Amino acid sequence: MAIKVVNALKYLGLFSIVFFTIISCEKEIESIGVNLVNNNNFTTDKQITEVTTANENILKIPSSGVSQYLLGVYSDNEFGTLKASIVSQLNLPVIGEAYNYGTNYGIDSVLMFIPYQSTKSAEKYTDGKPKFSIDSVFGDANVEFKLGIYELKTYLNTLDPNDPSKPAIYYSDKEFQKGDTPFYSGNFKVNPNDTVAYIKRYMPNGITVYKKDTIKATDKSPSIKIPLNESLIKQIFVDNAAGSEFQSLDNFQRYFRGFYIEAEALTSNKSHLVSLAMANARMVIYYSKDEDEGATVDLNGNKINGELGVRTKHNFEFAFGAIKSNVLKRDLAPHQSGEDRLYVQGAAGSIATIDLFKNENYVDLRDNNWLINDANLIFYVDQNAASNIAPEQLFIYNYTDHLQLTDVMTEGLAAVGGMLEKDANGKPYRYVFKITDYISRLLRSDEPLDLVKIGLKVYNPSDTPSAIDDVKIRDYSWTPKGVVLYGQDPSFGDKRVKLEISYTKINN
Repeated sequence: MAIKVVNALKYLGLFSIVFFTIISCEKEIESIGVNLVNNNNFTTDKQITEVTTANENILKIPSSGVSQYLLGVYSDNEFGTLKASIVSQLNLPVIGEAYNYGTNYGIDSVLMFIPYQSTKSAEKYTDGKPKFSIDSVFGDANVEFKLGIYELKTYLNTLDPNDPSKPAIYYSDKEFQKGDTPFYSGNFKVNPNDTVAYIKRYMPNGITVYKKDTIKATDKSPSIKIPLNESLIKQIFVDNAAGSEFQSLDNFQRYFRGFYIEAEALTSNKSHLVSLAMANARMVIYYSKDEDEGATVDLNGNKINGELGVRTKHNFEFAFGAIKSNVLKRDLAPHQSGEDRLYVQGAAGSIATIDLFKNENYVDLRDNNWLINDANLIFYVDQNAASNIAPEQLFIYNYTDHLQLTDVMTEGLAAVGGMLEKDANGKPYRYVFKITDYISRLLRSDEPLDLVKIGLKVYNPSDTPSAIDDVKIRDYSWTPKGVVLYGQDPSFGDKRVKLEISYTKINN
């Protein structure tokens, strides 16, 4: 811990040095530059430096308290198979006596709603209904996977049991227990037209329909709508509604610990994943009961006016709770253990590590006392790879100390780059990282930075520093996208990973 604090302070000190050096020396550099040009006292050149690379599989990531949760099954020949399931607590709609199903009640329907993240199209259907496309779908959306909804049998603690002063963190490899009887089991695939649910309201006999409700979002956007087993819901949520289990949220969440939403592969593994925000996910119990509407009776119980036993419709809405987590299960492709190509994938996938210099080369380069004009670390995409889920951006960092690189703090993430570049045919081509400040500091003859491994991962929004002192790298990752890159092997020729250094050398 002390080492990491020291390293963080080193980065803060570095930023201050660079900032004030730039301000104080700007005019001096300008005048020196003129003299050098006039006197031919310098030469500029470029050096291609070989780097050493390796693959590393990520066994787990923190997967609770994030903004996105994956659901489904994705598979390809490069990255293997990823199965993503979700566990979540459930909140009470009301507490105490208000949670009451009344007289002569009957469950009409029970639905689980999980809104898609969707985009409204400018086009409409012929009947005037809006068209939507579902965002963040990975794989073949036309291939189904198996979906099961179970009772979660593992209690989700809000606080860390080992340190109650900290919130609990759940990791993607945690094993959760689930009930034996599913609330739902069936095949599933995303559906951008799933915008409406129709709820039949029944008389006490459970056969006669007295009303039909149309349920849809205000903006008519699509959502996953899963019908749940009404008998099981009645047993857990209705039969003992007056019990102590429903008198407080803590009692309820210990009694019913939540849902386990499980994805499984069908005959074909080449299905799809969908990324879900889950903020507005909920279960709704639709029910009907008898009520007296404005009725009064005489002393003998005879109706004077109003209606006795009028059938009325109601519902209780159970929002998903604060604690949710992804369960990610991977079956990696065997060739990912090789070092000739680099496999970089998010969502507890894999990263690459890079050694920029061999020790002997590093010492020689430092002795050159170069002025570094530009330094780019370049990775080329293997366009023959059997995968088409290349991420739009990759991210590099100090892997050894788990800290931001110098240039991210001094120049900003946008200046460092790492965006996917495409070739003339629109195919993924390469990723370029500008790390001039970092290489300059490494090759300083006085007080250089320590030589560390560089990490390469799929960019996640949590990787962007939130403040000047936010130098620590977070392990969150919720995009399953991945890319195959050429590694260090000389047989890759111009496509192998390389560090390009442009420099100025002062002539003696």
